[in-house]
Amino acid sequence: MIDFHTDTVYQLVINDSEESLVRNSFSVDAERMRKAGVKAVCFALFTPEENNKGLSRWEFFNKLYDRFVLEIESSQGLLKQALSASDIEMNDVSAVLTVEDIGPLDGDMERLPLLKEWGVKIASLIWNNENKYAYPNSKDASVMTKGLKKKGREAVEILSSLGIILDVSHLNDGGFYDIYESGVRMVATHSNSRALCPHPRNITDDMAMKIADRGGIIGMNICPAFLYPYPEGTKEKDCRSRIEDMVAHIMHFYSIAGEDVIAIGSDLDGTGGALELASVLDYEKLFDPLKKAGLSERQVEKFYYLNGLRMFK
Repeated sequence: MIDFHTDTVYQLVINDSEESLVRNSFSVDAERMRKAGVKAVCFALFTPEENNKGLSRWEFFNKLYDRFVLEIESSQGLLKQALSASDIEMNDVSAVLTVEDIGPLDGDMERLPLLKEWGVKIASLIWNNENKYAYPNSKDASVMTKGLKKKGREAVEILSSLGIILDVSHLNDGGFYDIYESGVRMVATHSNSRALCPHPRNITDDMAMKIADRGGIIGMNICPAFLYPYPEGTKEKDCRSRIEDMVAHIMHFYSIAGEDVIAIGSDLDGTGGALELASVLDYEKLFDPLKKAGLSERQVEKFYYLNGLRMFK
């Protein structure tokens, strides 16, 4: 298994946790990865605009990275940072570094090469708030149609030249099509189908086909609000993330974009609600339902591992 999006590093830092990526009370750690046969997890550096423990976003961003490095170094070789597909194949369990929202870079293009130095493999321009690069997904149609900002177009070109894949999760529709038209490699690390659940965070069938056209993947997200159209105002504790809904979204993308696009980007440690897939130990719960839904064992293997591995070659 390769999971394209988790927020465990953020949880360790924001909670001043003395736990580690080797063993913790959250949803993802190296010990459980090894037990479950999970080869790699993408750990995102996520820096919200607020609640950064009194630090600037740039300072907090660096604090997250420093914690990631500390976790790798203190794991005594159990968890290794992977920079390539061959690393993932060779390591027992791997940590792949990604960035969710380059907003903390504050439009400074000279900071972008630092991401390559850190070993970042995938980065998104934005989270849910407008920044100097782009506009986020929104229920406001006028926001959804806006294209990338000038710095966003520049960042796409620079990131691509650095070998960093562009993540379109959280981006608005206009920004998505600008990235597609630029011809760069692109993925949606943790997004579901807007056809099945009409949340603006999800992607359309046309977007799914365009991601497939670029050789990318779409990582299925376990967030209840992106899996099922709960009525507006439903409390998070009353929302349930169900295996049957996950399978429906995976099979939908398979039917319209093919077997090479399906993957998982769980958003573990980044979402709430009642979760049937609540930790890395639960990934296997998808296996039999996907086979019953019509995937062959080879296609399930693509979903779990091979499609993800291809993205790092």
